[in-house]
Amino acid sequence: MPVKSPQHRPPQDMGAPMLPIVDGCAHGKCHFCDIFMGIPFAPLPEDEVAADIEAIAQQATALTRRIYLTGGNPFALPVKRLVKVFDQVEARIPTVNSYGGFCRIADIANKSDDELAVLRARGVDDIAIGAESGLDEALAFMEKGHTAADIVEQGRRLHDAGIKFTFFYLTGMAGAGRGQENALASAEVFSQAGPDRILVVTMTPTQNWPLARDIEAGLWEAPTEVEMLEEIRTFVANLTCPCSVNCSHDTDVLKFDGMVPENQQKMVQLLDNLIPKVNEKASRRMREMLHSATF
Repeated sequence: MPVKSPQHRPPQDMGAPMLPIVDGCAHGKCHFCDIFMGIPFAPLPEDEVAADIEAIAQQATALTRRIYLTGGNPFALPVKRLVKVFDQVEARIPTVNSYGGFCRIADIANKSDDELAVLRARGVDDIAIGAESGLDEALAFMEKGHTAADIVEQGRRLHDAGIKFTFFYLTGMAGAGRGQENALASAEVFSQAGPDRILVVTMTPTQNWPLARDIEAGLWEAPTEVEMLEEIRTFVANLTCPCSVNCSHDTDVLKFDGMVPENQQKMVQLLDNLIPKVNEKASRRMREMLHSATF
């Protein structure tokens, strides 16, 4: 199956076939992203989508129950277009009854309650959202396109619709010296929204990010490795919603996962034990090498 643009899946959907239905990202302004740089947002032609569905159908089995929609934010498409895709999929792969994909907070806000109910009825039961932070100043600086209040409101709407969701938390997004502030604000906002999962990713500025210009201009400075780990510790310690926390991205220096509240104290204790042992220079060098980063 041809890949239209870079494709990404969260860990829980690594086994689901990927179906590209859009190219690019409808927002394309975040300072910390170059995934879809230079790729205009557009729905893929229906004949291309049909060809990709056929390719998936050729390899499908009786256990093929879920399809992961790809592109920057496929749920920016109108509900009628999404339902048409679902119809095409299920005509060729009748076992499919579940759909996921990346989604922006704005994509949810742009759907009515009735439209969210339609999506849930058609199998959209678990989506991934780049919430990133609950600190309004950081969200505005990075031009994320939503506020902390938006995160809470749209999370509650998803709960009302019966759609599970995963939030990404971008450690270090607020910049040097603001990790604790970011952690506390984000823990409060995320807890109010109530995601089923939180995936922790550590800010690793690349040379291609718009953020590189902010760094050069002195507008943003990367936190130290230890500051970001302490931020993660405070964030985890202050979550009050039942959820799983997964800190295993290749940008994350310390890897762990667990459930809140069941494993919350153990995760905090693990971080308390390991953070004093972290080598600042080695950790930074590892992440620089992995991502051609510029700090």
